[in-house]
Amino acid sequence: MPSPTRGLTQPERVELSTRRLVSAAAELIVEKGWEASTAAEIGRRAGYSRAMVHARFGTKDAILHALLDEYVKRLNPDPDPGTNGLAQVLAHFDRIEDLHTQDPDLLRAMFVATFEAAKTTSPLRENVRTQLEGGAAKVQVGLRNGMQDGSIRSDIDIEPAVHDITAAVFGMAFQWVVVPGHDLERELHQTRARITRDYGA
Repeated sequence: MPSPTRGLTQPERVELSTRRLVSAAAELIVEKGWEASTAAEIGRRAGYSRAMVHARFGTKDAILHALLDEYVKRLNPDPDPGTNGLAQVLAHFDRIEDLHTQDPDLLRAMFVATFEAAKTTSPLRENVRTQLEGGAAKVQVGLRNGMQDGSIRSDIDIEPAVHDITAAVFGMAFQWVVVPGHDLERELHQTRARITRDYGA
């Protein structure tokens, strides 16, 4: 069987192996969690040796950081200054739906990794906490912007609203990961409508 890398340039081979290793890591996170997955397993799943993991990333954890960076970049970008505050808040739900459509394996892997960070000994804990705090801060910015531009009710209490919205996201995520057949897209639409109803001006 011809090698899948035959005819590729060196940069193309690096890109291919990196993509395959990251994809293999995402699969293993869903199957057994990050801590239980080894560099050797990631390499085998991607069709390479353990040495390839170290050649491309240096450490197993560096693969996770690559996954998390991609996830944050796609799911939690800075608010669009051209939209009103309500749209900035709702964009969090829209981005989850987009990623669910475009790359559900990455989304599922990141949700599983997030819940694994609930353990106090998890090496993921600090990284996930930073992500959650960053996401909550952006929801808060959207709410404040909306109160100023008139798209969010002026009488809402910001802190409980932020907790409500972020908790809704992770409640949906947990059910999608754990409950077979859970319709994430339908719940995203329902929750989006509820947030609009409760907080929209």
